[in-house]
Amino acid sequence: MSASISAPIVPLEVLRTDECGCVAEIIASDEWTHRLGELGLREGVNVRMVRTGEPCILAVAGHRFTFRCDPSTMVLIRLTESTG
Repeated sequence: MSASISAPIVPLEVLRTDECGCVAEIIASDEWTHRLGELGLREGVNVRMVRTGEPCILAVAGHRFTFRCDPSTMVLIRLTESTG
């Protein structure tokens, strides 16, 4: 029964420092989706918010990079428990 309950999905920009999640969906142009994928940000990848702000700092697959939220690009995150 608990398998049917899924974690909430939120926009990337609402994550707090050290909050973790898995990329559920990227809503963007094909060009931006491809570019984000080159950086490692793609559906199914775990991310951690290192620092909030504009730009924020994300940890993805052992790397860190800055990300500036933009109305034309939405990254949706399925929340997971942070491991410390």
